[in-house]
Amino acid sequence: MKFSIFSNSFRKAFFVIVLIFVFSTLSLGAVAYKDGKVVFTFQAQANVVYLAGTFNNWSPTAWAMKLVDGVWVYEVELKPGTYQYKFVIDGKTWKEDPEAPAYTDDGFGGKNGLFTLTNDGKILGDSNTQSKTATGGKKYVLNEKRENTIFVDADGYIIIRYYNKDVKQPYIAGSFNNWKADDTPLYFVEDGWWEAVLELQPGVYEYKFVVDGNWIPDPNAFAYTDDGFGGLNAVVEVAREGGKLVVRAPASAVKEGKQEETKVEEKKPVVTVGKVTPGLSVVDGKVVFAVKKENAQEAYVAGSFNGWNPRAQKMQLVDGYLVATLVLQPGVHKYKYVFVIGGNDVWEEDPLAPAYEPDGFGGKNGVFKLVEKDGKLAIEGVESQAGGLPVKGKYEFTYSFSTDENKILVFSGATNKLTLTFNPNPDLTLTIVYGGASIHSALFKLANDKLTVGFHYKNAWNFPVIGKDTGIVFSYDISKDTKLVFGLGYENSELPLIAGVQFGGISVYGAKGYFTNDYSVLAQYSLEVPFTLVFIGMYSLDNTYYFGFDFGTEQFALGAGFDGTLMNFYASSKISSYDVLLQGDFELSTPDLTIGIVAKADTYKFGLGYTLSTQAVSVSVGTFDKEKELNLRISFDDLSDILSSTKLTLSGAVKF
Repeated sequence: MKFSIFSNSFRKAFFVIVLIFVFSTLSLGAVAYKDGKVVFTFQAQANVVYLAGTFNNWSPTAWAMKLVDGVWVYEVELKPGTYQYKFVIDGKTWKEDPEAPAYTDDGFGGKNGLFTLTNDGKILGDSNTQSKTATGGKKYVLNEKRENTIFVDADGYIIIRYYNKDVKQPYIAGSFNNWKADDTPLYFVEDGWWEAVLELQPGVYEYKFVVDGNWIPDPNAFAYTDDGFGGLNAVVEVAREGGKLVVRAPASAVKEGKQEETKVEEKKPVVTVGKVTPGLSVVDGKVVFAVKKENAQEAYVAGSFNGWNPRAQKMQLVDGYLVATLVLQPGVHKYKYVFVIGGNDVWEEDPLAPAYEPDGFGGKNGVFKLVEKDGKLAIEGVESQAGGLPVKGKYEFTYSFSTDENKILVFSGATNKLTLTFNPNPDLTLTIVYGGASIHSALFKLANDKLTVGFHYKNAWNFPVIGKDTGIVFSYDISKDTKLVFGLGYENSELPLIAGVQFGGISVYGAKGYFTNDYSVLAQYSLEVPFTLVFIGMYSLDNTYYFGFDFGTEQFALGAGFDGTLMNFYASSKISSYDVLLQGDFELSTPDLTIGIVAKADTYKFGLGYTLSTQAVSVSVGTFDKEKELNLRISFDDLSDILSSTKLTLSGAVKF
């Protein structure tokens, strides 16, 4: 009996010792290499633990660890190189590994775990760190001035973008296509941007762009290496992390001038100094993003310029605003803010974005256009689309009142108009205008490479002089600055037509029954220097004619037109904080003069009108913004009897 009791006690003690040994071994070996994978282990009382580090852009929720026998475990394939990491407990508490092979400053008063994975699968601490170049491998030099133009799209393709507004067809050649110069063309995106779409497996690739026969390394490559001919090849590494492809610099890449790999430090975002402007602004040639979010622990900018990477550009707190600064090329850019709140990523649109478009998930992205004017960058808005479909609309209404025989103001009529524009892409536009229950006018425009076809119904085509309101127009680009134009109008008994050419700032057309009832010639000359100058002239064999001109600068514009009997004119200028427009008609046969003046400031406007022959006077006021307007106009047709000749018109418009 005594032996039996001793035997059971001995077995229990031995079992406990074995468990302690196993547990101790597991906790001490927090980072290990096994079967081609790096194994991270961590002990903590938590509902969930995430692994974050330089290998996944410090995402606090991307890599969830598995709980195995009371220990949190994560396995991942990594390339040889030096990495930093931390554990994120319950998605909100960042904790360094107490058993990390080495440590480095995290920039926030704490420390990150640090280790180096060697080519032969060894995990080394800081004192044993070696670079790939030190062991005889190829040297990669980091590109520290790059912009974010390389990313993985939603379908797993590697996207490499290139900016050149003058090239006709660039190519990309590299180790992935045996350096064939004309095998992989780049696709045109917009505003001078091209992109390569590559299907690549994990590995390190070298490449160059082939532009008009010249081999050019990517100016925004992650890194560079010697091409063996006295030049450089661009370098990108494709890796698989958390089941998804990522792109980055090779782990062994070093800063220029360094012979050994240094400790990896988180890249600090560039921020502006001085007074912060909320929203978007341009300072010293860089785009500044500024937003307030008091409950955010961290914030980032993600957009089309960095592959929508939620950790590519971190924002810093400046004067109560979260601020980030980016160097961007001219073009259209889309973006959102990524706020880290309670350990979770919260994507929100910029409340001060110049424009918006649907994001495809029931929300919207901020959109802006970066343009270059007089050698300086400026931000412009683009047409916003408020819904999930690429449809914009405008509703306009008018209510009229006039005094009756009893000099009482009564309702005299109403009109309404609904304009719907369907624009799914820049090459397709359909606009339909409804007046009441019927179609008032319509326009359909389709572009395909160099050819543009337009159908218009009760809506004259955009020629310098108004022609037939219904018909079809063809336009073909034969070169960069030259296009041919041909159009047919619609008549019950005839077939009006027009044909012409546009080259540079000159347009010449010949027409039959299109502008007049006879043959006619139309010409326009446009000159854009520090000012804009346009001349228009038309002559028809039925002795009708039209001549006009427009002249404009940034602060002033004027123009006039004359058809033999009626002269119309206008002048506009900015006076103090007001935009002032003067316009009128002068009829020679009567003679008669109608003149009006409108002044706009901020969100309101007012106007005056006068007709010489009838002595009629009108006064109008209104308010407006980008989405709506409301106007009130009071006119007196006879100043000698105001009460009997008063008319009141209420009009407005709503965009959606």
